[in-house]
Amino acid sequence: MIDDTHRAILKRITAPPADTDPAGDAAALAQALRVAAMRAGQGGYGLMLSVEDATVDETDLAGLAGEMTENSLGVLLDAENGGGGLAVFSADLALMLVEWRLTGALAEVAPSPRPMTPTDAAILADFTDPLLTALAAETGADWARGFVQGAVLEDARHVVLRMARGDYRALRLSLSTVAGARCGTLVLALPGLRAGDGASPAQGAPICGAPATLDEGVLAAGLSLRAVLWRLRMPAAAVGRLGAGDRLVIPAAAIARLRLETPAGHLVARGRLGQSAGERAVRIERPDRAGSGLSPSTMQDDPSLPAAPYAPTPCAPTSRALPESGR
Repeated sequence: MIDDTHRAILKRITAPPADTDPAGDAAALAQALRVAAMRAGQGGYGLMLSVEDATVDETDLAGLAGEMTENSLGVLLDAENGGGGLAVFSADLALMLVEWRLTGALAEVAPSPRPMTPTDAAILADFTDPLLTALAAETGADWARGFVQGAVLEDARHVVLRMARGDYRALRLSLSTVAGARCGTLVLALPGLRAGDGASPAQGAPICGAPATLDEGVLAAGLSLRAVLWRLRMPAAAVGRLGAGDRLVIPAAAIARLRLETPAGHLVARGRLGQSAGERAVRIERPDRAGSGLSPSTMQDDPSLPAAPYAPTPCAPTSRALPESGR
C-alpha cells in the first residue's frame, strides 16, 4: 500500500506539466468561444445571442475554401504580426446581424438569401472585431491577439491566393436569437501555430539566408511620403492662366480620402486630414489591402467624388484652397 502511494506521488512529480494554453484543450477553447460570442453580441452590438454549439478542429486551405458556399460572406482577418485568418458568415447569420444593426429589430421570418456586399461586411465588423477581442481576452493566448476584420473574400477560389499555406484552427459557432426564431453559423479560422512551437510569420527566418542585420538595416532606412489630398486634370492653357488669388475648389469629401504615397506614386495608406496641437495632421485609417502599394497612382479623380472644375474659380469665402504643390 505504501509502495503504491509512493509510486503515485513520484508519477505526479515526474509527469510533464499540463498544457495551460486553451489552444491545447478544445473544450476550454470552445467554452472561451461561447463566452466571447455572447459578450460581442451583448456589448456594442446590443443583441442577445444564444450559442447553440461551439466546436474547434483543424483544417487547411482546401477545407477553408469548402466553408464558403453560395450567399455566404467570407472576410479576411488581418493580424498585427502579418499573419491572417478568415471569417465565414452563413447567409442567415449575416442577414440577421445586418438587419438588427440597421433597424434595431428582427423579423420572425428570415428574409430570402441574397448576395452579400462589402457594405454588409462593413456593418458586420461591429460584431467581428469585438468577438475577436473578447476571444483573445478569454484565451489569454498570444496566437489569438491582434486580429481585426479585413477585406471581403469574393470567391472561394481566392482562399489559396490570399491566405498563407499551413494549418488553421477552425472555430465554429452556431448562433441564434434567444427565442430561437433566427439562427446561423460562423466559422473563424485562425493560424494553427501555437505559441512556443516556432517562429511567428513576423519573426521567421530571413529570405535566402540573409542575416538579420541586413533585414534590420533595410527596415531602418528612411522613406519619404507624400500626403495627397486631391488631384485634378486641367488643360495646359488653364494652368497657364492661373494667377495669384485664384482658387481651385476641393470637394469637402476629399478631406476623408487623403492618400499617403511614395514619391513614385505607390499608395501606402489612406487617412483623414485633421489637426493635432494646432498643426495640420493626418489620421491613418485601416489599410486598404486590396490596393495598398500595388500600383502607382493613375492621377485619375476619385469616381466617388464630384468632378473637379477645369478652370479656376473666383475667390470665395466657401472655397477651399489647394494645398501647396497640389498636396
